[in-house]
Amino acid sequence: MIHHPPNLDEVLEAVPACAKSAETLSHMVISIDGQLAKIDHALNTLQPRKTGKLRITWWKRRGKVTPAVVKWIYVKNMQRWRAERLSNESLVISVRSSVEFKADAPAVKELMRRTKALLSLRARALETMQRFQHAADLLHAANEDKLATFNADLNGLLEALDNRTDSPDSEPGPSSPVLLEMEPEDDD
Repeated sequence: MIHHPPNLDEVLEAVPACAKSAETLSHMVISIDGQLAKIDHALNTLQPRKTGKLRITWWKRRGKVTPAVVKWIYVKNMQRWRAERLSNESLVISVRSSVEFKADAPAVKELMRRTKALLSLRARALETMQRFQHAADLLHAANEDKLATFNADLNGLLEALDNRTDSPDSEPGPSSPVLLEMEPEDDD
């Protein structure tokens, strides 16, 4: 009879723990997205409808919808508004402080500082989830065949051990065909 290793419970307990960690990170991203929506509402209220107004919009990027800070610019000859995406590094310095924007510029700057921190935290949380998933997929793909081979070799050895008789000729020794078929493992 084969007994399961004593750490089997520990390994099985790690599965819900990993799932809980992924759920925690996903809830963090959802919370960040909610805060970004509140900041966007505040930005819309604090700034006049003039060129230079900052907003948070959701852009489709590489098949995924991500938040981005944009500066709205009115193009006179086309009589249309266009959004110019800003880098996270330039958020605070992009705040307008001209006459129309001056009164609420300090509040908008603080909102941009918070937006920068939230966007950075959001990116780190998503990257952590993606790295774990990618590493797990690579580890499984790289070792699936090897594990199947090891398992088949061990099953063959166990079958040979179960089928041996009390005769000294039938005992698997170092030259047993089952043992010889098993590939040697490097002891590095």
